[in-house]
Amino acid sequence: MSKRRKQAAIATSAALGASLGWAVSSYISNKRSLEENQTFIERLKDFEQQLYTDGFEKANDLQGIRQEVENRI
Repeated sequence: MSKRRKQAAIATSAALGASLGWAVSSYISNKRSLEENQTFIERLKDFEQQLYTDGFEKANDLQGIRQEVENRI
């Protein structure tokens, strides 16, 4: 194998290795950002559920107070 072919093979290998490394890095980065967005959506759903639960409890408390007022009248 001539010196020129050897250098071309090394350069090609390096370029392919760098390309493959970049592709894997991009894939992992996108995967992580997708997971972060998913947890954000889950946190948002949990927050919404907590608001609903708190509102339901307060509505029950108010209904109890109304019932007491009506019973006293």
